[in-house]
Amino acid sequence: MISWALFKANLRVNRFIWLLIIAVYSFYSAVLVSMFNPDSVDKLKEMLDMLPAELMNAMGMNFGTTLLTFLSGTLYSILLYLFPLIISIIVNHRLIAVHVDKGSMSYLLSTANSRTRIAATQAVYSLASITAVFMWLTGLTLVISSAMFPGLLDTKQFILLNLYALLMYYTINGICFFASCIANEGKYSLGLGAGLPITFVLLQMLGDSGEKLNWIGNLSLFALFSPERLFAGDSFAYAAMGIFAGLAVILYASGIYCFNKKDLHI
Repeated sequence: MISWALFKANLRVNRFIWLLIIAVYSFYSAVLVSMFNPDSVDKLKEMLDMLPAELMNAMGMNFGTTLLTFLSGTLYSILLYLFPLIISIIVNHRLIAVHVDKGSMSYLLSTANSRTRIAATQAVYSLASITAVFMWLTGLTLVISSAMFPGLLDTKQFILLNLYALLMYYTINGICFFASCIANEGKYSLGLGAGLPITFVLLQMLGDSGEKLNWIGNLSLFALFSPERLFAGDSFAYAAMGIFAGLAVILYASGIYCFNKKDLHI
C-alpha cells in the first residue's frame, strides 16, 4: 500500500516540469504531423539530403513513405531521447535523493510510513509520471493524425510503437530511480542517474553517424529500440520489450531494497 499523501505531494512538486515538457513535446508532435504530405515526402527527403548525412544519421532522422514511418523517424528519434529523458532525470532525482540531501527524509520517516512504503510510493509515482507522458502523446497524436490525415495512420502499430518506447523508458526511469535510492548526496544521484542515460544517447548517436562506428551504438541501451524491426514483425523488437520490462523490475526492486537497507545520514 502506498502513501497517497506523499504521492499527491509529488504531483504538486513536479507538475511544472511535467506540464512544460508535455506542452513542448505536444507542440512538436502537432508540427511533425502537419509536415507530413504523402505527395511530397520525396521532395522533403531531397531537401534534407543537402544536409550532412552523418548529422542526420546521428540524430536518427529517417523519413519513411507512410505517416507511421514518418513519425517513427522524427518524433521517435532524437526527440524521444530528449523530452522524456528530462522528466526521467529530474523527477526521479527529486523522489529520493533530494529528500535525503535536504534532510526532509527525516520528516517522512518520522511519520507512520516505513522506508519500504516511502520508496514504493516514489517508485509508483516514477512509473506513473512517465506512463502519463506516453499516454498523452499517443492520444494527442492519434487525434491530430485522424483530423488531418483520416485513415492514413496504422493505429495498432502506432500504439505498439508507443508501448515499445514506454517500456524502454521504464528502464531509463529505473536507472534514475536506482541512482536516487543509493545516493546520499544529490550530486551522486545526478551523476549516475543523468550520466548513464546521457552516455547511452551519445553512444547511440555516435553509432548512427557512420558505418565504421556502428559497434559503438551497440553499447547503448537505446540500441534495443528499433521501430523498423517492430514494423517488420521481427522477434528482436518483442525480445527487446521483454528485456526492458525485466530490467525495469530489477532496477526498481533493487532501488527499494537498497534504500531500505542503507544507512541514512540525516
